[in-house]
Amino acid sequence: MIFGRKAREADSDAVEIDTDADLETEDGVDDTDAEEAEGATDVDPRADGPFDIDEVDLDADEVERVEFGPLVITPFEGLGLQLHGDKDSGVVQALLGTFGDSGLELALFAAPRTGGLAAELREAIIEETAQAGGHAQEAQGPFGTEVRRVLPMEGPEGEQLFHVSRIWLVEGPRWLLRGSLMGRAGLVGGEEAPADVFVEFFRNVVVKRDPQPRVPGELIHLALPAGAPRG
Repeated sequence: MIFGRKAREADSDAVEIDTDADLETEDGVDDTDAEEAEGATDVDPRADGPFDIDEVDLDADEVERVEFGPLVITPFEGLGLQLHGDKDSGVVQALLGTFGDSGLELALFAAPRTGGLAAELREAIIEETAQAGGHAQEAQGPFGTEVRRVLPMEGPEGEQLFHVSRIWLVEGPRWLLRGSLMGRAGLVGGEEAPADVFVEFFRNVVVKRDPQPRVPGELIHLALPAGAPRG
C-alpha cells in the first residue's frame, strides 16, 4: 500500500516539542448537544486510517514524518506538538497536537486480539463522567462510535465553565489508539471545521506496537523522537 495519500506536506520548522507541557488544556465553553449514536453501520472505522505499520509502506513516498516510539505522525504546517509524562523518569504517556484553539491528545493502549476494548472503554468513560457530574453519550463520528463528553469545571475566578471533548477509540492489531479532541474542535460534529484537520491528522497516524505481551488496557509509553533535546 502506498501511504501518504491523505498526508499534508510536513513542515519540520512547525514542530515544537515541549516535554514540560501540561495536557490539561481545558477550554471553558458553555455547553454542546451531542448527536445520538443511532444508525451505526458496520463500516471499518480504520478504512482510511489510523494504520498499523504492517499495513503501510512508509518508504513509498517522500513525506516527512516524526516517530514517537510506537506512534508515527505526519505533522502539518502550524501544528504544535507537546509531550505529557513524567519528566524525572522520562516516561512519555501521551502526545498532544495543537492547532489554533483546538487540540488532539493521542494515547496508545494494548488491546486483545479479539477486540472489544473500545466498547468497554466507552462505557467506562460515560460512567466516570456521570460520577463527576458531567454528561457523556455515544455518537457516530468519522471513526465509528465516539463519545461526546461535557465536564463541569471551575474557571479562574471560580465561575462555572464546561470542558467539551470528543473521544475517538480505534482498535488495531493488539492495540487501541485513543484520540481526545478538545477546544473549539470538540464542539462540532463529524468532520466540520475546525475538527477536519484533526480528523486527517488522526487518520495518518501509524502504530508500531512492540511484540511484548501486555495486559489489555495497559498504557504503552511513547518516546522522544531521535535527536530531540532531553531534560
